[in-house]
Amino acid sequence: MALTYVAVERLAEWCSKSEEIADVRAKARSDFFGYYGDEPTDYPGNTGELNRRERRFLGYFAFSFELPDGRRPSELAAIAFLRGRELDTALKTIRTVRYVTGVASRINPGRGFYLQMEDEGFGIESSALSRTIEKGQLVSAHLIRTSRDRYLLAPGWVAWPIMAGPGIRGQLKSVFQPDPIEVERFLQGRVHRPDRSDQIERPEDDTLQAAVARMSEAAREAGRTGLIMSPEEWQKVVLPYLRRRDMSRFADELHRRAAKFESVADANKWLALATNIWNNTPQPDRGGKSPNQLLREARRHAPRQL
Repeated sequence: MALTYVAVERLAEWCSKSEEIADVRAKARSDFFGYYGDEPTDYPGNTGELNRRERRFLGYFAFSFELPDGRRPSELAAIAFLRGRELDTALKTIRTVRYVTGVASRINPGRGFYLQMEDEGFGIESSALSRTIEKGQLVSAHLIRTSRDRYLLAPGWVAWPIMAGPGIRGQLKSVFQPDPIEVERFLQGRVHRPDRSDQIERPEDDTLQAAVARMSEAAREAGRTGLIMSPEEWQKVVLPYLRRRDMSRFADELHRRAAKFESVADANKWLALATNIWNNTPQPDRGGKSPNQLLREARRHAPRQL
């Protein structure tokens, strides 16, 4: 018998409360949320709510985290309360759980939707999520197979507040497949994780000229000639997207000009440089002021908190 939502929640609840794995769960929680670091977090929207954060950790711990013997905590949970054929089916299913980032398509409100990842597709059964997401929106989730082409979502799925353009869709499977900890770092506004030493610089210049000079220098070193432009040329590229607050399409524009990103870290590097330009681009309809200037003015005039 295939796993149901009720069974999945029961497995997850055991993983969240079992004293048998309390110590390893505490260590996994520390790594997942990055308690070792002193960088401030800045979760967007409601993604920082306690329940949502706990659900993301629970999905990671139950279905992605590996115990010293190679098993996942959800396998121990299945052994704790299932028997016979049900146990065998559950264990086989758990071992095939995947964490993927795909594009929502063919949405059937109240029932589910189709998640596309380049040449792979997954039919998702989710009444709640099917009512809130939009076609083209990115979703990251643990997928639990229930039949040949149908899947349930484990706790902790993330519906990204961005739409996937052609550039992102074309590299979803090969480049844009962050794991659960990387997703949490993105939501936190942080880039560090415990097993990595690479750091992505997030420059914050004060003028468009300085931001463009920084981008040009990096582009020359990397041979990305499509990103070498004058401040005036960059302003013409950025303004149409900036007026619409469409950072997603701007990211697609960057991808086209950069040729091909080599990894998630490589994409983040160029997006950080491009965001620096975006934030320093003067807006004619805002008195020629850039987003950075407007933000600094807003902070200066904000009431002081006692």
